[in-house]
Amino acid sequence: MNLIYFTITISLILINLAGLSALASRWVPSFALARAAGILVVCLTMFFIEHFVGFGQLNWAWPFTTALAAYILYSDRVRLKESGFLRAELVFLIAFAYGFAWRVSFPSVYPSSERVMDLLFIVSYMPGETLPGLHYWYPPNRFDFYYAFQHYAAALMGRIFGLAPGVVYNIAFAILMAQPLTLAWDFASRFIRNHWAKLLLVATLAIGGNGATPFVHLSYQGPENAQGYELSVETNKHMWAGVRFVGGFDQMLNTEFGHSLFPKKTDGTWTARDLPAENYGYQFFLGDYHPPLGGFALLLLAIALIGALEFKTRHSEASSEIEVADLSDQQSAIYQALLALTIPAMVATNTWTFPLLGMLLLFWIGWRYQQKRPPNWRALLIGGIGGFVLIYPFLTAFTARSLSTPIKLVGLQDHTPLMQFIALHWPIMLFALLGVFQKGSRKITVMFALAFAFMLAFSEIVYVDDPTGGFQDRTNSTMKWWGFIYTGALVSLGALLLAAKSKVVRVVTVLSLMAINIYLYDVARYYFTTEKSEFGNLYASGTYTRDATVRDMFRYLAKAPMGIVLENQYGDALNDTGIYALFAQKPVLLGWSNHLLTWHSNVGQMFILKDQIKKFYTGDMPDMADWLLAQDVKYIVWSGKDAENRAGWAKIQQAIQHEYAWHEFYAAGDFRVGIWTKR
Repeated sequence: MNLIYFTITISLILINLAGLSALASRWVPSFALARAAGILVVCLTMFFIEHFVGFGQLNWAWPFTTALAAYILYSDRVRLKESGFLRAELVFLIAFAYGFAWRVSFPSVYPSSERVMDLLFIVSYMPGETLPGLHYWYPPNRFDFYYAFQHYAAALMGRIFGLAPGVVYNIAFAILMAQPLTLAWDFASRFIRNHWAKLLLVATLAIGGNGATPFVHLSYQGPENAQGYELSVETNKHMWAGVRFVGGFDQMLNTEFGHSLFPKKTDGTWTARDLPAENYGYQFFLGDYHPPLGGFALLLLAIALIGALEFKTRHSEASSEIEVADLSDQQSAIYQALLALTIPAMVATNTWTFPLLGMLLLFWIGWRYQQKRPPNWRALLIGGIGGFVLIYPFLTAFTARSLSTPIKLVGLQDHTPLMQFIALHWPIMLFALLGVFQKGSRKITVMFALAFAFMLAFSEIVYVDDPTGGFQDRTNSTMKWWGFIYTGALVSLGALLLAAKSKVVRVVTVLSLMAINIYLYDVARYYFTTEKSEFGNLYASGTYTRDATVRDMFRYLAKAPMGIVLENQYGDALNDTGIYALFAQKPVLLGWSNHLLTWHSNVGQMFILKDQIKKFYTGDMPDMADWLLAQDVKYIVWSGKDAENRAGWAKIQQAIQHEYAWHEFYAAGDFRVGIWTKR
């Protein structure tokens, strides 16, 4: 039954997206751009409105939106057929299928990286109340401290189709990850004549290798004939090796080549700096529905819009020249307004990369003036100012809550070691150099080369001084910036160089992409050797619900009336605290303290509350019932982990039994698992 339900649900969502693409294509002729822009405009508009009035649950809407989408597709079928709509939809479906294959194979959300936190953000938007909504990890505070526009968009889809949060997470991930691939294909189609070359470029983007990938295989030798757990460790290691090469994997190298090329400092006076570079393709493996995903989508939307503004799509393989776009004034204005709109959208989606996208826009404006074709400032201002108006209600609360994160100069000891810098970034440097020798579209190639080279230099000169420190001073900066820069340079410069008139340039570009795609071996080995015990369980709770007792408790809480859930504190972060509440779409009294500290700075009340929760679960808190009532706790989870404290259960039951009823889900002697519910 789940297969039937998921198939119908995904089909309905895809029909709605197709209808939106068809409608938007009346003003934005490129279907890839129409789809991305349509989703962006609709979600931004709803995001703006719901800061004034929350629409609540919208599951009554999908029959009407689906009927409207079907009507648009049918009534406009002649134009759509003639303009290549089916071909564009096929590209999107293939891109969606690739991302969905990852999520259907590894659908569970558990304390790995930021998955639980991302599900929390989606759940926080699911009620559809006036924004900012309730903080589901720290009630009664409000969710007004994080850039989570893509999580709002995912929750909006879930509200319209009446989906469980885990299902929303997995489907939204596949949809959002499909956008950069379709936009990259659209951009490449304006320059590259051969389909195989476009496939190579887009596949390189999707597979996720980077400049360090060849060096990983040359500099590290894993155990031979690894099996079982050892094989799992090795496959995982190779998946993160490239993106965590500088300051991480480069400290594990064990071949003579690796030691000679990347020597380690052994004098004990210097600690390797942790400088990750998480690019777009790596996100499929990582599985987080985190802000970088939306950042990549907006980056590729901006690049594709620049491509559409400047060049025609090459429909014929027989065509030998790259043709300049001949847009009408109205079409050009719309494209430029959308280009400017990506800037405020990035602020609400992934604030870290907002400055870099702004740099790309400024380089394009400068290039336009150099070409003696000034941009349409009226359109740019309408798109930019209009976008900031739409996110202004969000900014009102967000800026008041955001932490102080000044920009600082990188210290001498924190710069990237030269050989590691070259190993990681050689594709950007090589492609920028080749752009000088590119004929036919040299000027736009040089513009992109200068833009991304400037961003790369910027990332080595300054960093964002966030709460991390020491050898991780630049960790968040490079993690957000380097992957963004690499992804943009790969698509823009890669497409232009693969279309170069010079055969030497094309061959060097192809060989470079093939070297990066050595990572395909690592991806395939990981995907096919890793256990898929939760395959198809899109509810994302399979890690927990394989235990029948936990499954019953999840269901009980999900059906119970809204109320605050109390769960034990199992640590500072990356643990099971809040899991029951999260999948039941209910607030937990206190979530992960480390994350709350990062979001809210030094909150003394939080630490007091954390200590009180620990005392409650040991059974050592005086006046337990009064404390629970004062905190407005409605449900108390006593999990299998908590049940080890048999004496604690007896103390708590004795103290709160008159105010809270015990619902038992498992018992073996005095080992009890269950939930107390407020009477």
